[in-house]
Amino acid sequence: MATRHVMQANKSKNTKPELLIRKALREAGLPGYRLHWKKCPGRPDVCYPGRKIAIFVNGCFWHRCPHCNLSMPKSNVAFWEAKFARNKARDKRNLEALVAEGWLVLVVWECALKRGRAASTFARVVREIELASVGLRPKGMGRVVEVGYLKAWQHRVAWKRRHK
Repeated sequence: MATRHVMQANKSKNTKPELLIRKALREAGLPGYRLHWKKCPGRPDVCYPGRKIAIFVNGCFWHRCPHCNLSMPKSNVAFWEAKFARNKARDKRNLEALVAEGWLVLVVWECALKRGRAASTFARVVREIELASVGLRPKGMGRVVEVGYLKAWQHRVAWKRRHK
């Protein structure tokens, strides 16, 4: 019973990472977005329908961040494996549908909004939106951009710097 209440307390909308992204967009002078727009495949967390830009702010645990190397829950493993597989399949379906319709899809992982990385992540999100808005990105060609994560070799360099 306690686990059920804990699970029900997990929010799907207006999470802290999502609020941080929205705050950065407002501060950059990019208001006018829709939240969880029902007419868009996957109901992106933030959406600019006129510009065909969708932003998904993915929680590392629920969406199985490829950059965090998260462990699997120890109990009820079969349930969790199936749950995470369904989440990943749904995310893939939604991204493919948006790309097929010509949307620019920005995927921001929760870990990219942690200490020391948030400012560069916000700057990249704003830059991608501005480039798409002024026509410097090809129109009608959908694509997915993962924002704010480091490439594998950059992870190692950053880790070595922190652990000297």
